[in-house]
Amino acid sequence: MATAMPRTISGHPAIRSSSSPFLRKAFVPGRHIWIRVRRVDAPLFLRLMVLLDQVIKLTMRNTWSYYYRAPRMGSTSSVSDHAGYAVDCWSDKAGAHTWPSRMSKEAALQISAILETFRTPDGRHIFGWGACRLAPGVVYTGPTYSKRESHDPMHFYRAPGITNADVRACIKAKRIRTNGTVAK
Repeated sequence: MATAMPRTISGHPAIRSSSSPFLRKAFVPGRHIWIRVRRVDAPLFLRLMVLLDQVIKLTMRNTWSYYYRAPRMGSTSSVSDHAGYAVDCWSDKAGAHTWPSRMSKEAALQISAILETFRTPDGRHIFGWGACRLAPGVVYTGPTYSKRESHDPMHFYRAPGITNADVRACIKAKRIRTNGTVAK
């Protein structure tokens, strides 16, 4: 009897190995910073990171992506979204699970505005954000965390219910190239 493929906390099929052909290692355009995420999602994550870098500078030291593990929020029936569907930025600045927020209100407002631009053709948000909606400046209308204890503003993930077709449609609509740059 075949075992069911594990799912991430957001409901996506988890990628179990860092050598999976479903993953892609790619550099953020113009930076010596790389991520490893699901191949189909890589252009969107790369584009997001280009924009986030303009709000708070990214460094390789505090940028993370693929890591197959249990989620840190206590689920025993799922796997972390880092199994191909998430990146962390500024881990030593914004931090994970910190309250009060170490991210400025201005930065949170800018990031909220950036995230609002990544949508499916029918208007659904592509990304979830680990920031708590109670933190100053977090006005993002897409998926966020609801508890102060969970506040994780460095964490960006593929939102629940977003399919590969949704990702491809967003990439096409935003004219994003495979390397995360935008076609003119």
